[in-house]
Amino acid sequence: MAFGGVQVPRTLLCVNVSRLATLRAARGGNEPDPAEAARICAKTGCNSIAVRLREDRSRIQDRDVLAIRKAIPENGKVYLEIALSGEMIDFARRVRPSRVTIVPENKEDMTAQGGLDVRKNMLEIRSAVDIFDREEIPVSLFVEPEIEMIDLSKECGARFIEINTGTYSNATEKTEIYREIDRIYRASERAAEVRIRINAGCGLNYTNVAPLVHAKELLEVNIGHAIIERADSVGLSTAVEEMMAILD
Repeated sequence: MAFGGVQVPRTLLCVNVSRLATLRAARGGNEPDPAEAARICAKTGCNSIAVRLREDRSRIQDRDVLAIRKAIPENGKVYLEIALSGEMIDFARRVRPSRVTIVPENKEDMTAQGGLDVRKNMLEIRSAVDIFDREEIPVSLFVEPEIEMIDLSKECGARFIEINTGTYSNATEKTEIYREIDRIYRASERAAEVRIRINAGCGLNYTNVAPLVHAKELLEVNIGHAIIERADSVGLSTAVEEMMAILD
């Protein structure tokens, strides 16, 4: 993509297929199939697939994760989002995703805005990072766009952060929107300074993602609901292509 006459790297798309499991549960039966959706998205050209496995298995099931891992070509990328628990860590070690993203599942593990409370969970996060490092599985932390959380993520040994864009996505007033964009840009700059790789996600859609694509060294955006909803009208491949065109 060009910005100010200078060629800058394209922001990549990660499609989160977890929403399909929610639709499947609501409708009953075996459809829609998250693994088939992952295969279509990968074939269409997205950079990676993300899937969220909750401890209570209320949406995505273990079999879905295994099927998605199998459906994606060997050189494809599958990111597994999990809570900070021994059971989830053990499962991730068996599945061997391309990357693990640690997300908060319980209120005591999250900040007021919904990101992972890295300070409160420092010891557990460091232990998890060490375990995955030995397995050669990179770790990302889902955090607020705050300098402190980025510095603590680096201190924990995480190679990536995923900036929580939920507050930005929910903002309605212009002043609040601009304030959140500024927070995200400042957080990206800090992450680049401390050399931790940067992704972003939560509530992003075809309209609000565009202002973020020039955040410093933003590698990838994680988008699920908007693409799945758009797919109802135009089909999944077209929905993915349209989002990739915005990011290009």
